[in-house]
Amino acid sequence: MKKTILSLAMFGAFTGAAMAQSNVQLYGIIDLGVEHLTYDNTSVNRLGSGVQSGSRIGLKGSEDLGGGLSAIFQVETGFCANGNGAGSDVYNHGFAPTQGAQAQALGSYCTSGSTFMGRTSMVGLKGNFGEVVAGRVYTDYFTNAATVDPFGAGLTGSITNIDTGALTYVRASQVLAYVSPSFAGLQGVAAYAFGGQSTGNANGQGYNLSLKYSNGPIFAGVGYLHHNATPGAGSLITDGYDTNKLTQVFGSYDFGVAKISGLYAEEKYATNQPVQGPDNQVWMLGATVPVGPGAILASYSQIKNKNLANSAAKQIAIGYTYSLSKRTNLYTSYARINNDTNVDQYVGDATIAGSGTVGGASSSGFALGIRHQF
Repeated sequence: MKKTILSLAMFGAFTGAAMAQSNVQLYGIIDLGVEHLTYDNTSVNRLGSGVQSGSRIGLKGSEDLGGGLSAIFQVETGFCANGNGAGSDVYNHGFAPTQGAQAQALGSYCTSGSTFMGRTSMVGLKGNFGEVVAGRVYTDYFTNAATVDPFGAGLTGSITNIDTGALTYVRASQVLAYVSPSFAGLQGVAAYAFGGQSTGNANGQGYNLSLKYSNGPIFAGVGYLHHNATPGAGSLITDGYDTNKLTQVFGSYDFGVAKISGLYAEEKYATNQPVQGPDNQVWMLGATVPVGPGAILASYSQIKNKNLANSAAKQIAIGYTYSLSKRTNLYTSYARINNDTNVDQYVGDATIAGSGTVGGASSSGFALGIRHQF
């Protein structure tokens, strides 16, 4: 009996020491909003999960390894707070099937590809040298766009309704990434994604580079993403890959009474093929105006394919967030997209996006909801 008590005491001592050096946090977001969306001359009313931010739950933490070095990790999965998904049918009417391929597609929108912990899954080291991480993470290309977007790549005014590059490359898998420390406000990010394909090491691989400056009211930077992508549906290429090259310039200035932000991107697809894919020009101007415990959000954005006539889509958006506490806020937003005759972009939100083939049809979206972070 004494040996048992002694063993338990020793186990408790070691456990306490380990816990003293580690920091693990359970966190998440539950976001639900009522939406009215119009697209392709029709409309739908829905209760959306993840209008401002995708509903999620995750674990993240660090362990002090001594000498200023720490091990860090994060795992995060999405879930449908509204009880079902949207998937490929981005404007689901609320009654999702429970069996078959369609049900799987509907569920994929909540979990970022129907994969448990599919939003983020990474481990790495952090120290005076910066951070080195490996796994599945957000691309810096998306993060840069979301940072200068007044809507934070959420609500119906999300920049991803227009910036198809930021939408396509939200996250990347098989990534090794390095984030430098800040040198008087200047910071660099470099990420490499393994292709992991038996057809060739170059197939599927990519890299993302960013250089950013943040000091006081000023934030500015440039980013570049290169990806050898699998040819899309309908492509005449039967093997090999499409080389996509995306470049962005972004920044913001906080005047106190308002923060003004902007972004310009040149996004070229299938640049290595005899017939190049879209050559999209994207730009956005936005403003965030603090009002009481909340803020007014506004932006104007546009995308145009230089390789296709009458292909401009223009979005105007306005919204408001109201903080009830540090963790809970109410939100509302409205956006409208006017499409030229050869383009059909839809208004979506933080977790849904879409496009169609009805050129010239306008799209709009209104949302009203609540978000709680824990």
